[in-house]
Amino acid sequence: KEFSVAVAPEITTNDMTLMIRLAVAGAGITFAMERSFRPWLDRGELVPILESYCPRFAGFYLYYPGRRNLAPKLRALVDHLQRFR
Repeated sequence: KEFSVAVAPEITTNDMTLMIRLAVAGAGITFAMERSFRPWLDRGELVPILESYCPRFAGFYLYYPGRRNLAPKLRALVDHLQRFR
């Protein structure tokens, strides 16, 4: 059964290094792909929790300025990524 819980974090960051440091220091829990935390998990410094409650992967998003006059490299990337939709 799917459900959601509203949370009010004390700290919000997109800095993976800071997330890891805070989690290892005991400042709370964090959410990221397991491979990001693998060395700390292997050393027992961090442990996975709530594994059965992981949200579904929503997919990747690519934001870029409009569709007109895209740089050729960006156009190639967009075309490549659209194959995986």
